[in-house]
Amino acid sequence: MEFHLLLLFLLVGGVFSAIPVTPDMKSFSSAIKGGHLPANTEKTLYEHSTGQAGVITEQWFTGRGVMNEDARIRIYVDGETTASIDFMLLLAHGIGGTESIEVGNIPWGTKRIAHAADGGIYNTYRIPFANSFKVTATHPNGGTFWYIIRGVENYPLILGDLLLPKTTKLKLYKNVGIILKPLDFITLADVNATAGALFQVTLSANSTDFHYVEACMRAIIDDSNSTMFLSSGTEDFFLSAYSFNRGLYHHDNAGCTLRQGKAQISAYKFFENDPLLFSKSLKISYRCGETRDGQLGCPSDFPPPTSRPDRLEAPLLANTTVTTYTWVYEWAM
Repeated sequence: MEFHLLLLFLLVGGVFSAIPVTPDMKSFSSAIKGGHLPANTEKTLYEHSTGQAGVITEQWFTGRGVMNEDARIRIYVDGETTASIDFMLLLAHGIGGTESIEVGNIPWGTKRIAHAADGGIYNTYRIPFANSFKVTATHPNGGTFWYIIRGVENYPLILGDLLLPKTTKLKLYKNVGIILKPLDFITLADVNATAGALFQVTLSANSTDFHYVEACMRAIIDDSNSTMFLSSGTEDFFLSAYSFNRGLYHHDNAGCTLRQGKAQISAYKFFENDPLLFSKSLKISYRCGETRDGQLGCPSDFPPPTSRPDRLEAPLLANTTVTTYTWVYEWAM
């Protein structure tokens, strides 16, 4: 009786995603204590090669002066010679600033990313593999570090309440230090000939003013002739408002991890609870500012024109330097 009531509660609450345990599920874990990372040398942190499929479920990194914004982590999946997951450590956790800036904002944590101490940064990204993977680290100066990784073999991949196909791979698409002129577009991810789901977007941007945050985030799904608008502005996409004027926040669905200077921000958005799915292609794009009207501008028909004041001229915009990380789960069509 109690079990059935619990099951009903979970189903009504929309969070039911229980995974039946099978005999071939096998947990794995590894830890490095006080390891040495030589300067400018790619060091293997962990290698898993049992021939079984599985999912990485957690990674934790620490080491003052080493596991910071200059630490590069690469994950080679299923024998790749070029890592499909290749990231700078802080940016992969939604942080666009430096360690010296970030230390004033910790501790904080969500179910997917957290920063608990000097270093002490971790994620619970579910990274699938078919038979093997290898994790490496590189740093320009090197030093002493600590590292933990965990996962489960023959473990289903769940995104929110969706069971993803067994062939799913996690891919990372990046733009690094791109200078956008006013009203320039930038493509965050252009995925073709595959089905999939958007997992996470991180944006790090810096300018001389906040006019660029008027930009709408856009998506074109399955080669559609129409653009789907994902937000009415940059901060709106990350579930904030008014140029992030209430400062930093770290929530499960979205967060702002940096807001400083004249107009520097970094923010993240997860798509577990509001899936963005595609069956053959996905194009995500962003813009440096926005026009008020016109074919390329954000829609101007909500609310109706009769209920809004006269429009103002678009402000003068400055160049904006942008870095983006876009994580996408992909599987065969």
